[in-house]
Amino acid sequence: MNRLSLLSLQVNQETDQSAKQAKDTYTYLKEFLSEEKIVKTKPHITIIGGGIVGLMSAYFLIKCGFHITVLEKESFGAAASGRNGGGVLTLGRELVEIPFARLATEIWSSLDKDGIDTKFISSGHVMVARNEYEKEKLLAAQELYRTAGLNMKELTPKKLINLVPDIYPEVKLGLFSETDAQSYPFSTTTSLLKHLNEMGATLVNHCEVIGFNITNGFIEYVITDQGNYHSDAYLICAGPWTTDICKALQEQIIIKPRRSQILVTDIINGRRIHPFVTGNSLYLRQTHAGNVIFGGGGPWEITGFDVTNTTFAMEFLTSRLLELFPSFRNKQLIRAFAGTVELTEDHLPYFGKLNSLENTFISAGYNGHGYGMSAIMGKIMAHSLCYHFRGIRNPIEKSILSNFSVTRFKQKGRE
Repeated sequence: MNRLSLLSLQVNQETDQSAKQAKDTYTYLKEFLSEEKIVKTKPHITIIGGGIVGLMSAYFLIKCGFHITVLEKESFGAAASGRNGGGVLTLGRELVEIPFARLATEIWSSLDKDGIDTKFISSGHVMVARNEYEKEKLLAAQELYRTAGLNMKELTPKKLINLVPDIYPEVKLGLFSETDAQSYPFSTTTSLLKHLNEMGATLVNHCEVIGFNITNGFIEYVITDQGNYHSDAYLICAGPWTTDICKALQEQIIIKPRRSQILVTDIINGRRIHPFVTGNSLYLRQTHAGNVIFGGGGPWEITGFDVTNTTFAMEFLTSRLLELFPSFRNKQLIRAFAGTVELTEDHLPYFGKLNSLENTFISAGYNGHGYGMSAIMGKIMAHSLCYHFRGIRNPIEKSILSNFSVTRFKQKGRE
């Protein structure tokens, strides 16, 4: 039985060569992004979508000298960006994502230097195996991850219990990533908005995009219920709502929405769970305030934008929590909420320029990892747009970003 939640790595389909490539890509990408990029003409970028991906993109674009407007249909950070576990994780990811996830963690750790309050903690992340099948799978993953440059530790049941004292004593193995981390989505979003305001961004919430005026392959302006917005370029960061927006642009981008539910216990005195924990079909962490937040999703959840909570999910997730932490049986549940996960066909995001429009870009479809990935992808998008306005193709577009291209399925079909 496999309940290794968040382990998307297909251990039987990857090779040492792929793992070494992930390590080399990280080294190259880190050096590539270390060069500061500034645009002198201050182009105007309108970002459609005010979740964490849109806001983090705005943050890095302003640092590069762009003038930014962000349009949000509801409230900023109100969808999945404010309704997630707050994980900034590498352990569990596919090898092609590892370089980005590693760099994302490094960026998150430095955001406080700009005064952005993320409640970031380098707590580590432990993935728990409860049976022999899961144990063997984690051991195979460990070898690939180490080759890819991740600092992994194999934890015996005794070491795992020392790290997480309340865990079920008959666990088989823990795989621990020291560099993984966690933060608090609400603080991050609130602080980012304050910072963007101070940097001169135009932030417009409760603003619905109705259509676009397009001339000769360029968007001239966005039509909204609050008027028209003219820009030099446009960036779509609307999560699962991206599909409908792109449909209006004659672009076929398929991102499916699926509900994911989260529960919160009352405060537990003391730091009983320090690392981010995944396993047994859920994830959990103890917040800075002391509550335990746990949740998850999967094919059993509905496809769509419904974010109500269900008694089934409460029973399902609570039973899985108590299998891992039996001593939590008497803890009170004080809150439940749900968010919308954005799913793509190959579980990789769409990132880069749209196919038919010269001044329109996309960053969406992060399959539940958008919160952590927002930092690195925001920085790369800022660099990409710097190249765009210099009339130069981003040097890493083909070699590194092609896995996220909007045309990747057509390219694979031709191959």
